[in-house]
Amino acid sequence: QALVYNNQLLEHRRSTTDLANAVVIQQGLKKYDQALLFARELYDRDPGNEQHTLMYVLALINAGKKEDARLIIDAKLASVSSSTLKSSYYYLRSKLKTDEESILNDLRSSLFEDPRNLDALIAMLEVYHRRKDERRAVYYLKQALSLSPDNPILHPYKNIYQNQLN
Repeated sequence: QALVYNNQLLEHRRSTTDLANAVVIQQGLKKYDQALLFARELYDRDPGNEQHTLMYVLALINAGKKEDARLIIDAKLASVSSSTLKSSYYYLRSKLKTDEESILNDLRSSLFEDPRNLDALIAMLEVYHRRKDERRAVYYLKQALSLSPDNPILHPYKNIYQNQLN
């Protein structure tokens, strides 16, 4: 339903909010190539807008254009001063990696810059859950739950680790 409504909006106007919503909707439907088209249009309108840049980089990653994403991320990590933005770019860079230690290093950098980065906390939880390191998984689960107790991604982990959460 959101897709139909957003498409109607885009026919009559193409505000940045409409385009941003289109990106989110297409990503949610796993239509990554379409999401990338909207994200690129949004980014091209205002390349200085960091939220649009983050959406564009994520769309590039999801569409498999990892080298393009890496170039933007590396440039942004060298130029942005906001710790929250740096945290987001480190998190996105972790999504480009395949080596678990490199992934963990970027996630640690992300959390150093912003300990409240929910995406990075969830990613750390997932890594340690896969490694069957319950102590660390519970540590990151508790932090993520404190920020977003109703997050649906966390529900299965709450069930798995419910005895350790008390």
